[in-house]
Amino acid sequence: MAVDVDLKGAGLAGADLVFCTPSHQYPTTVTMPLARRKALLAAAGLHDFVVVEDDYEFETNYMGTPLPALKSFDEGGRVIHVGSLSKSLMPGLRLGFLVADQRLIAELRALRRLMLRHPPGNNQRAAALFMANGHYDVLVRRIHRVYRDRWQAMAAALEAHLPGWASAPGFGGSSYWLTGPEGFDSERLMARALDEGVLIEPGTPFYIDPEEGRRRLRLGFSSIPAERIGEGVRRIRRAIDGMGREKRAT
Repeated sequence: MAVDVDLKGAGLAGADLVFCTPSHQYPTTVTMPLARRKALLAAAGLHDFVVVEDDYEFETNYMGTPLPALKSFDEGGRVIHVGSLSKSLMPGLRLGFLVADQRLIAELRALRRLMLRHPPGNNQRAAALFMANGHYDVLVRRIHRVYRDRWQAMAAALEAHLPGWASAPGFGGSSYWLTGPEGFDSERLMARALDEGVLIEPGTPFYIDPEEGRRRLRLGFSSIPAERIGEGVRRIRRAIDGMGREKRAT
């Protein structure tokens, strides 16, 4: 699990590189506020490290205008902004993008040529034309509308069936991060929910110490129609109630 670092202190002293996902941290979906983004850049200059900014799910902020990327504030050339078209277009394209100092890009191109072949040129050309003609922007807006509807449907379902479990406030993303009561076991729920025809992701793999994530789980909704979300959460509630009955019986 990621660690909350004190940017004003020496928490990052000695680091050579810091990787961050300011738009939505995975798996909690927390968005880095503007003040903390600027503090991270200041710390990069003070402690002499490079920041890799993965602008993960920038297009899925449903509560106001997305915050500017770290790279837009970068005056010292310390931020390497990276992104992928795998989720928004298709993973088979194997295409992404990078915004960085021109000298670094030249070195990375040379290194990549030594490591693996580049994706087919016709795929790159088609994607470039798709973006240049504005179609990608239209696609992102459509994704935003669809995901927002599903995000709201999930919020309503959680409030109805699992009140108090979801972290708040939420700014968007494609999933919800939930915390159960003391003693709750998300690994057991995963097995019970599967019997109900629902897949969940337990929190244990996201922690160095799996026990710290035992109470937590992740519910994704990006590939689920909005009209099916409520029933899915209702089945999760039924699985949880079944776990409770088993515990009382023993």
